[in-house]
Amino acid sequence: MRNEAVCAYMIEKDLDAVLFLLSDTIHWYFEGEVDARVDQSCERAAFFLLVTKDVVIAICPEYDFYRLKEEVLPKNVEILSYSVDEGPENALKRFCRPFEKLRMDTAYPDICCFETLENDFFLIMQELNDREIMKLRVMGKLSEGIMHEFAPELQPGMTELEIEKVLRAILIESGLEVPVLCVGSDDRIERYRFPFSTNKKVSRYLFIRAQVRKHGLRIAFSRYFHFGAVPQPIQENHEKVAGVFARAAVVMMKASSMGEVFEEIASSYSSLGIKVDSVQYPAGGSLGYSDRRFLISQGSAIQLKTPSSYVLSPFVNGAFSEDTILLKENGKAEFITLGEDFPKVKVRLESFRVHRPWILVI
Repeated sequence: MRNEAVCAYMIEKDLDAVLFLLSDTIHWYFEGEVDARVDQSCERAAFFLLVTKDVVIAICPEYDFYRLKEEVLPKNVEILSYSVDEGPENALKRFCRPFEKLRMDTAYPDICCFETLENDFFLIMQELNDREIMKLRVMGKLSEGIMHEFAPELQPGMTELEIEKVLRAILIESGLEVPVLCVGSDDRIERYRFPFSTNKKVSRYLFIRAQVRKHGLRIAFSRYFHFGAVPQPIQENHEKVAGVFARAAVVMMKASSMGEVFEEIASSYSSLGIKVDSVQYPAGGSLGYSDRRFLISQGSAIQLKTPSSYVLSPFVNGAFSEDTILLKENGKAEFITLGEDFPKVKVRLESFRVHRPWILVI
């Protein structure tokens, strides 16, 4: 458990307690070893976690008490329950009444007496330990490997939804959750930044974008496929976006803020003749236990933490270059989702050689 980190934060901010309502925060607190969910699509956890300097208390409905006690929570976490008639809002008011200085990880309807945690707390959540980094590496290699092994099954005439359905099933069967899986093809790739899957049949050109999660940790990446020789205009767009990604990744290794990374991306876009309006959509952000809570955006003073994971996703004329990056304490970066299987293009930047995935020809 990350009890020491939370207690240190409470001492620094002169707090009596913190209350976690979000499953992401609880996943982080237990270092991914406790799943706080029943409904995977819901941000709010199935139980709440009240952390003080002396005790950690899970607050849950009566019907879930024994499941949490016997199968989910560590023995050193106390559990308090409330009846369905009382409801979670009244129960939280009752249990939290003794604490004058308490903050929550999210605003909650009908509970307005407690402030929410500041950004500096969620920045602490970005920092990962060795075990979590290993989990990310395994997820990245497994996910991209599955997508590569699935490639020979792709055929012209398959619909985008058919491809999504089969690939999602394979990822889930491998023990992964798949919050996002987009399949786009042909003209839809250039027209839309996120061409969510439809019943359109694939002709020659295919794009697959995935966000995968396990133990609360997330990775994100995108890959392209083409049936037969790749037309020159498509190759040129992928070369351009690979260059934008590479320059941003190199800057990330020495930048102190997300705003600095944004400026590099904006400069790269400008050199390609892309209007400034095209960079208003953030081309990446923090990942780890939260999905882009902190965005790479103009003027952002948010610090880049190490070791932490981020996603970069620049977009040039229908070409989307996306991978998850681990920033390390030694000023280096590791592409968590870039394996050995997909073809690659090498981008040369000063003393750096940055590899980017290329279009897989089927």
